[in-house]
Amino acid sequence: MSRIKVLPETVVTKIAAGEVIERPASVLKELVENAIDAGATQIEIQLEEGGKKLIKVSDNGVGMDADDLKIAFLSHATSKLRSDDDLFSIDTLGFRGEALPSIGSISQTRIISRTKDALVGSEIQIEGGQLGKIKEKGAPEGTQIDVQNLFYNTPVRRKFLKSTQTEMAHISEMVTRFALSYPNIHFTTLHNGKNVLIFPTAKNLKERINTIYGKEISENLLEINLKEPDISVYGYILPPTHNRPNTKMQFIFLNGRYIRDNIIFHAINAAYRNLLMSRRSPIIFLNLQIDSREVDVNVHPTKIEVRFKNTGLIHDQLYAAIRSALMKTESHTSFQAMSQDNRPNAESSTVAANTFVGGVEAQLRKDKEVSSDDRKESVMKSMSDFFSTSPDKETPYRKDEHKQAVLPSAEDKPLFKQESKLTSHIQIHNSYIIEETAEGLNIIDQHALHEVVLYHEIWEHIKSSRLAVQKLLIPALIELTPRDFVTIMSLKEKFATLGLEIEEFGKSTIAIRTHPQILKNLDFHSLIQCVLEEIDSDDVKSETDNILIKIVQVMACKGAVKAGQRLAPQEIQSLLEQRKDNIVTSFCPHGRPTALEFKISELEKQFKRI
Repeated sequence: MSRIKVLPETVVTKIAAGEVIERPASVLKELVENAIDAGATQIEIQLEEGGKKLIKVSDNGVGMDADDLKIAFLSHATSKLRSDDDLFSIDTLGFRGEALPSIGSISQTRIISRTKDALVGSEIQIEGGQLGKIKEKGAPEGTQIDVQNLFYNTPVRRKFLKSTQTEMAHISEMVTRFALSYPNIHFTTLHNGKNVLIFPTAKNLKERINTIYGKEISENLLEINLKEPDISVYGYILPPTHNRPNTKMQFIFLNGRYIRDNIIFHAINAAYRNLLMSRRSPIIFLNLQIDSREVDVNVHPTKIEVRFKNTGLIHDQLYAAIRSALMKTESHTSFQAMSQDNRPNAESSTVAANTFVGGVEAQLRKDKEVSSDDRKESVMKSMSDFFSTSPDKETPYRKDEHKQAVLPSAEDKPLFKQESKLTSHIQIHNSYIIEETAEGLNIIDQHALHEVVLYHEIWEHIKSSRLAVQKLLIPALIELTPRDFVTIMSLKEKFATLGLEIEEFGKSTIAIRTHPQILKNLDFHSLIQCVLEEIDSDDVKSETDNILIKIVQVMACKGAVKAGQRLAPQEIQSLLEQRKDNIVTSFCPHGRPTALEFKISELEKQFKRI
């Protein structure tokens, strides 16, 4: 008897659904794409519990009649392809005919639709892949699709869904992408009956960017407008002064479709090379128009990955367009001052693109790795520079620090308690503390050490319910993007646990009214942005403790003494003593070492004594 058996169709459908539908945002993507393909100019999205309970998408597109509804949920049923030749010239967002069958197999779904010429609409329901009967239904022109109880019949998949706030963050990101790609469409998003994202019809991309991200971004946009026979690129970039720690603010659209492509990312990074600090990414809003016959979008079920026939051309044209825009900024003189050897040209960028395809990712990872010996060598050079300076000259401030050193005055309150006698230590470059030990010496990062001290102190106060808060005389107002606003307001209670009282203050704006007393002179805007960056990833689980840990890490970092800040001898001594009160102070909460230890034998080797 054969052990190989053909799987039942219900199982096959659920397996296929797993490739297309990952979370509520995946469902929303497919439904909105269908609405756009139907010519909709208004799309309304209603959600409950982050889409886990309900996803409803209503549009004013061309609609479907009863005959269309009968086959809409059949596998590979589509109005967008007629033959295999059409696969090589796809001009629509959807084309496979997989979305609705996949959604219908793992949810309870209803479609109500009416065409322009019909007097009455039609309704059909599907539950777990089982089709109901077609019914007449009064409805406006267009289509309404209700998806309820996602993954109700696949409990294992449902268990892996994240918290409501995490799923809403993904949905907000998805809606934002569509809004940027189609500024001519009015998008409205409601969550649990409340408006959370409203994007009215915009005249152009710039107006839509202003609506979403505000003046800080829109007033600094650099226009890209490239028209070549094989490719057109239109959109905006921002100068290097405006950047992010990741690529989440890089929006690349190909013929209206949001994509993520390594060749394009490499061209962007090459154009910004030597203009950004390490581990920072530029802000990009670009629309690429390429003949559909020159690109393959049928690569991955999510349709985010694509393949270009001429990758070198795409890379070079995009690189040249971005670089040209950057050189026209007010700071172009500083760009031109770079060494010619460090400035990539068209030829070198082409070579770089080819290298990238062959494995540049591995090389980049290698470049980022810094050994312990390298760190020590760097520190030893810093020590050499310090000791070669005349003793009566003030130690220079670090050039890369944006904050000025703070000199203590008689009226200033000390940063730390001053209650102990001095020992052998010295501050260099207003950032590092050299401490003599019996075995040699330690070089301590003052910011990292104070950060871990504050981190433990905050947690101890929370555990003992002794976290004192201080009310702000004037609330701190912070304007956020719609997506970030949704995220922060969903974390309101968690912030309150940490002494930060946050309230809604108009559209996409929050007001911070209190802060923990143990943290002085907090930059609330920077604090909120860093919190968003830390929790904006799938590796942050939905459990309260995990999110609280991330927030406390950022609070400790922002409340700690800064690199480049002058400390009084008593303050240094107090900081060094505080580490003894904590169990683990070798690394800060972000994983950076707080100190480097040098044995006397290492120093003697450096000075060739042994």
